[in-house]
Amino acid sequence: MTALRWRKLGRDLWRSRGRTVAMVVSIALSVAAVGALLTVRAILDREVSANYLAGRPASATLHLAEPVGGAGAARAEMLALAAAQPGVTATALRGTVVARVRVDGGPWRAMVIFVAPTDDPRRLAAAPVEAGSWPPAAGQVLVERTALPYLGVTVGQRVQVRVAGGPPAQLTVAGTVHDAGVAPAYQERTVYARATTTSVAALGAPATALDELLIGVGAGTGGTEADAARVGATAQQVATALAAAGHRVTRVDVPPPLRHPHYGQMVTVGWVMLAFGSAALLLSSVLVATMLGGLVSAQVRQIGAMKAVGATTGQLFALYLSLAAVIAVAATALAVGPSLLLGRVMAAQAASLLNLDLSSTAVPGWVGLVTLAAGIVVPVVVAVPPLLRGSRLSVREAIDDHGAGGDQGRSARAVGWLARLPGLGREVTLGLRNLVRRPGRTALTVALLAVAGALFVTGLNAATGWDALVGNGIATRHYDLEVRLAQPVPAETLRRQALAVPGVTAAQAWPREPVSVARPGTADTTAEYPDEAHGSFALLAVPPDTPLIQLPVRSGRWLRPDDGDALVLTSLAAQRQLPGAVVGDQVRLTVAGRLTTWRLVGIVADFGSQATAYVSPTGYATALPGAGTTASMVRVVTSAPDAAGRAAVLDRLTQALDSDGVPVQSVLAIDDLRAALDGHVFVLIEALVAVALLIAVVALLGLAAIMSTAVTERTRELAVMQVVGATPGALRATVLTEGLLTAGLALVVAVVAAVPLTALFGSVVGRSAFLEPLPFQFSPAPVLTWSVVSLLGAAAATLGAAQAAGRLTVRQALTVL
Repeated sequence: MTALRWRKLGRDLWRSRGRTVAMVVSIALSVAAVGALLTVRAILDREVSANYLAGRPASATLHLAEPVGGAGAARAEMLALAAAQPGVTATALRGTVVARVRVDGGPWRAMVIFVAPTDDPRRLAAAPVEAGSWPPAAGQVLVERTALPYLGVTVGQRVQVRVAGGPPAQLTVAGTVHDAGVAPAYQERTVYARATTTSVAALGAPATALDELLIGVGAGTGGTEADAARVGATAQQVATALAAAGHRVTRVDVPPPLRHPHYGQMVTVGWVMLAFGSAALLLSSVLVATMLGGLVSAQVRQIGAMKAVGATTGQLFALYLSLAAVIAVAATALAVGPSLLLGRVMAAQAASLLNLDLSSTAVPGWVGLVTLAAGIVVPVVVAVPPLLRGSRLSVREAIDDHGAGGDQGRSARAVGWLARLPGLGREVTLGLRNLVRRPGRTALTVALLAVAGALFVTGLNAATGWDALVGNGIATRHYDLEVRLAQPVPAETLRRQALAVPGVTAAQAWPREPVSVARPGTADTTAEYPDEAHGSFALLAVPPDTPLIQLPVRSGRWLRPDDGDALVLTSLAAQRQLPGAVVGDQVRLTVAGRLTTWRLVGIVADFGSQATAYVSPTGYATALPGAGTTASMVRVVTSAPDAAGRAAVLDRLTQALDSDGVPVQSVLAIDDLRAALDGHVFVLIEALVAVALLIAVVALLGLAAIMSTAVTERTRELAVMQVVGATPGALRATVLTEGLLTAGLALVVAVVAAVPLTALFGSVVGRSAFLEPLPFQFSPAPVLTWSVVSLLGAAAATLGAAQAAGRLTVRQALTVL
C-alpha cells in the first residue's frame, strides 16, 4: 500500500478509536481464553502422564486365593514365575489394608494402606517419597501428601488406626509420598498410606498377608503397555502359570493404562471450555466484521469519491482488509502474553485438583501457532464478506446513498403499520423502524447477542445440572449413615445393635460382597484401580420395598419380593463392567468365590455409588446357601437435624459395634458423600461460569460498538430529524430505545435456543464426564441474570452512541463525507 493509503488507514482508526478499542479488546479477550485453554491442555496432557509414570503404576493386579507368607524364598519363587511370562517387565507382591483413622479422638475417617515387604525393591507401585524415607520403621506409615491437610496433622504426629477386628493402634506419620494414581484425600474422603508388613503387624489383625501380585507389562524395550486388551491377555497368561504351580487367582484388575482416575473428567472440562472459548472468538470475529462493515457503510461517499478518481474494487478491498488485519494483529499481540500466563495459572489449579506436580510449564510451539492463527486468521476471514460487499459499490450507488440505508419502502410501511398500534410511543416506533430498515444488520446484531445469551444461559444451566446430578444422587438415599464390615455377621443382630444406639431411628442390615464378571476359561477381570474405589464392583442384597433407597429406573424394572434370579445393575456397572448388556440377558458373576447366574431385569441410576448389582434377599440366599441371614453392611436413619449431630451418632454407633466385637471396616456419613461428590463437580461449575462471563463481556462490547456504528451511519439522517424539530433528548431516547429493543429481541431468541442447547449439552457432557446425562435444568436464575446483564449492558453500551446523537449539530452532519 502507498503512504497515502496508510495515512487514510491510520486516520480511520483514530477517528473511530472507541470502536477500534472495543474490537481489539473483544478479540484479545477471546484469543487469551483460547490460548489459555490450549496451554492448559498441552501442559496437563504431558504432566498427567509424567506424574502417573513417576509412581511406576502396575499394569495389572492379580488377587490370590491364598496369601503368600512365610520365608522370602516362597515370595521369590512366585515373583520369578510371573516375571518369566512373555511381556512381563516387573513384578511385586503387595497387600491392601482397609482401615479407619482418627486424630485426637476426632471422627473416624476411611483409610487405605498399601502394604509392601520391607525388602521390596520398589520397582512397581512405588510412589515417590517427599518427606521421610522408605521403609518406615515399625509403627510408622507414610501418608499421601494430601492427607496431611485433610486430617489436620503434620509429619511426626501420631494418629489412631483401627482395622476390622483389631484394637486401636497408634501409628506415627513418618513422612509423605506423592501418589498421582489416587485422587486427593479431600475429594475421596479417604486417607491413602504406605507401610511395611512390620508396621501393619502392630494393628493386630490378619492384615500382613501379601495377597496381590502386581505386574508391569511392557510395549517394547523399557516401555509401558498402553493397550488394556494386551495387558489383560498378559495377566491371564500369568494367572494360568500361577494356577499350574498351585496358586489360584481369584480376580485380575486391569485399570485403564496410564490414565488418572479423574482424567476423563479433566478432558471433558478441557473440551467444554475450549468449545466455549472458541465460540467467544467466533462471536468477537463477527463483532469485528459487523463493525468494519459499518465503517465501510459510513464511508460510502468516500468510496464513491475514491472510485471516481480511479480506485479499483481490489484496491479498496485490500485497504479495508488491511484495517481488519491491523486490528486482529494488535489484539493477538496483546493477548499472547496473558494467555500463556493465564494458562499456566489454570494448569497449576487443575494440577492441584488432580494431585499432580508440574515439573515444567513449558508450552509446545504448536500452541503458539494455533493461538496466532486463531487470533489473526479467524477475524480476517470472517470480515471478508462485508468488506468485499462494501468495496464493490459503484460510484452511482455511492452518490445515491443518503445515509438512511436499507429499504426505505419497507421502513415507511413499517412506520405506518406501527403507528396504528396502541400504546407505542414515538421512540419505540422509530426504534422498531430502524430495526426493520436494515434486516440483515438487525439479524446479525440479534444473532451476536442471542448466541452469547444462549451460551451464557446454557453454561449456567449446565452448572445447575451438575449440582442437580449430585443432589439427585443424594436424594435417592434416605439414610444418614453407612457402616461396612470386613466379615458378615448375623443380619438381625447387626440391625438390633444399630437400633440400640441413641439417635438411630431406623436401620437395615444387608449382605454386601465384592463381585466380578465371570468369564469361562479365564480369571475374572475388572477395571478397578488400586484405590479400591474407582472401577470397583459390588453386589447388594436389598429388600425390594426398602425405603432407604429409591433409584430411578433407566430400563426394565426394579426388584420384586418373589424374584429369585433377578438382577438389577446401576448404569455405571452396566457401562463399565458389562458393556452392551441389555434387559433380559443372562449374567454370570463370581460372588464370594462362587459362580452364580442371574437374569438382568433392570438398569437404574445411582450417581455417587460405585458399580453395583442389586438382588433380592431371596435370590441371594438361593445363590449362596447359608449366607442369606448374614450381613456385611448396615445403613441407618438418625434423628439428628444437622451434619454435626449425624457425626455424633456415627461415632456412638461405631463405638458400640467396636465394643461388641463387630469387625467394622469403614464408615460413611451422607454428608461426607455429598462433600466428595461436590469436590468432583466443583471445578466443572467454576469453569463454565468463568467462560460464560467471558462470553457476556464480548457480547456487550459488541453491542456498544454496533450501536456506535449505527449512529455514525445515520449522521445525516439525525441532522435532518433535528431540522424538522427533533430535540437532542428525543434523539437520545430513540437510539437508547433501539439498543434496548435489540437486546430484548436477542433475549427472546437466546432463551428459546438455550432450551435444546441445554438438553444436548447436558447429555453429551454428562455422559462423557460421569456416564450419566445431566438432569435437564432450565432454571429461571440464569435467564433472569442474562436479562439483567443484557438489558442493563445494552443501556450502558448504547448510552455513548445516544449521547453522541444528542450532541450532533446540523453543521457537523453536513460536513460528513
